[in-house]
Amino acid sequence: MDYTIKIVLVVFSAAIVITFIYIGVPWIYGKWAQVTLKRKAKKCKALALTFDDGPGTKLTPLILDILAEHNVKATFFLLGRNIPGREAIVKQIAHQGHQICSHGYDHLNYWKVSPIRAIRDIKRGWQAINDVLNGKQDKYAFRPPYGKLSLPCMLYLWFHRVPILYWTLVSGDTWPEDKRDSRRLASLVRKSQGAVMLAHDFDRTSRDTDRFVLECLKQSLSAARESSMTVATVSELTRNSGRC
Repeated sequence: MDYTIKIVLVVFSAAIVITFIYIGVPWIYGKWAQVTLKRKAKKCKALALTFDDGPGTKLTPLILDILAEHNVKATFFLLGRNIPGREAIVKQIAHQGHQICSHGYDHLNYWKVSPIRAIRDIKRGWQAINDVLNGKQDKYAFRPPYGKLSLPCMLYLWFHRVPILYWTLVSGDTWPEDKRDSRRLASLVRKSQGAVMLAHDFDRTSRDTDRFVLECLKQSLSAARESSMTVATVSELTRNSGRC
């Protein structure tokens, strides 16, 4: 075999191995974490409501009103860049006893940026929350944007003992309008007998989308009640799963 071809094959093989380690290992971990989370939710027969990318100026307060009306708690994965100007909403989330977690600062795809930039984004997201809550907590449980982590980010979070939290069921509020169905979501909640639902509460131009998110929330709460499921935060679910 020609020497040049051998070098090309070696470089190509090395690139595949490096890519698998850098991206594939965290991807496999994420899938395993989702399966584990689903098993815990079903074991506890619990529904955890989670909201990403907020806080939103209009939608988040409406969500908080519904949660208060039903006397249940949810988990909010705050996006750092959306916090300035909405500090009062963050404080309201905390005051009402909901779990506050981080979704980073700029919603970066950590597969596409350098490890240094990604880790800086994680730290900046934590700082944005701490700036509002007076530094009551240094680090917050983390949900990777797009569900994607690189190996350095995963190791960084593990080193600092920060929980990496995923989801098991999506509301579909980011899907095209003709694909959205809150009743179907409620049916999936009933069938699951335990789930961690993902929705989004950031500001959008479409009021129809906001209404859909609120309808998903109401329908899911109704389904949980009809199925005798408890509604819990993700931390409560993971902490108490051994005692379910």
